[in-house]
Amino acid sequence: MSTAIIIIVIGIFIFIGHYLNGVFDRRSVPDVLGLMFIGILIGPVLKLIDPASFGRLGPVFSNLVLIFILFESGTDLKIQEIKASFKDTAGLTALGFLTTAIAIAVMCRVIFDLHYLSCLFIGASLGGTSSAVVVGLIKKLQVEKKTSTILVMESAESDLFTLGIPLSILGVMTTGHITASLVISQFLSSLILALIIGVGGAFLWSFIVNRIRYLKNTKFSTPAFLFILYGIAEYLNFSGPLTALSFGIAIGNLKYLEPKFIQRIIPNQNIVLRRSEIIFFNELIFLLRTFFFVFIGISIRIDRLDILLWGAIITAVLIVVRLILVRFLINKRTEVIDKAALSIMIPKGLGSAVIATLPFQQGVPDGQIIQTIGFAIILFSTIYCVILFFMLKTGASMPFYRFFFGRMNRQVAPVQQFIE
Repeated sequence: MSTAIIIIVIGIFIFIGHYLNGVFDRRSVPDVLGLMFIGILIGPVLKLIDPASFGRLGPVFSNLVLIFILFESGTDLKIQEIKASFKDTAGLTALGFLTTAIAIAVMCRVIFDLHYLSCLFIGASLGGTSSAVVVGLIKKLQVEKKTSTILVMESAESDLFTLGIPLSILGVMTTGHITASLVISQFLSSLILALIIGVGGAFLWSFIVNRIRYLKNTKFSTPAFLFILYGIAEYLNFSGPLTALSFGIAIGNLKYLEPKFIQRIIPNQNIVLRRSEIIFFNELIFLLRTFFFVFIGISIRIDRLDILLWGAIITAVLIVVRLILVRFLINKRTEVIDKAALSIMIPKGLGSAVIATLPFQQGVPDGQIIQTIGFAIILFSTIYCVILFFMLKTGASMPFYRFFFGRMNRQVAPVQQFIE
């Protein structure tokens, strides 16, 4: 394919991405589905593009997406907000992640007979929910404010699990020597060293920015410094992704993390991303996610229909697991429609998709099948979520939810209590 054609295709994809984003706002159909279907069409169906043709650009592109999504996820996690909503979201977030991860891991072990670490990796990487899809859909349902807050905070807080835990597991998988003590030490060392580099790097960058003032007027200086930290961590065989995540969390919460003695030695340490920087990051991530979800579609192996079918079945089981979890976890006085909304919002997002590519890139023996299973569950979790959303919105599924959860009347319980 000539350079001119490639440039034209890139421009077309950008316009398609913006159009599908508008469709999401108007029709509540996530752009993720459209982008993945486009990738499937031009990849495995029409065979216009082969994932192998990306060569080394594929892993580099995936790492770029990973760095930016981890950094953005970190800056979006505000410690004060998490503290304020912790009581309401802790149960659903922790148990939701745990039950989903265990269910996926067990099914992967039984169905595909994968190594137990590979199963744990798949389960942990897919244990959370996609904030982009959840936020876009929940605002179109007539639910209580507390319900939408719980779902949004769950998707944000679960990023800590779905990004941090599988990356630690991956570190163990790549060593080739697996013992209980190694698993624990590898997990702790990856976590601690990543925190040291990420958080320490945030304080260092804050010091540099406040000493070299003109850097505050540049838009790409923070990502450039993040690249350096990521590269250093990877070069030293530490976890670059965890470093990026901890750097983002620290940047977004320096005013809460900064010790008193540092305030006395180096005043004015806090970094506040300007609106222009935030807009720049959002546009950059939009472009990266547009191409990445197309890349996912291209990489889906329709020649392995068995894996796609099992992906659909595994996702259906996850819907049932979530339904049961909401049934027993959420207060009985909560409205049926709110419980229904809580039970259907399990779409997997960009973070899970990027994490799913890492074992294959790093030469893990089960890497290809891990990626294929991950992509299949991401695809079907979004499809099922959209279908269940429209059934709930039109009222078609309400008789089932009234039967399963028990009917409640808003006049009887105007003030809802969620997790006691």
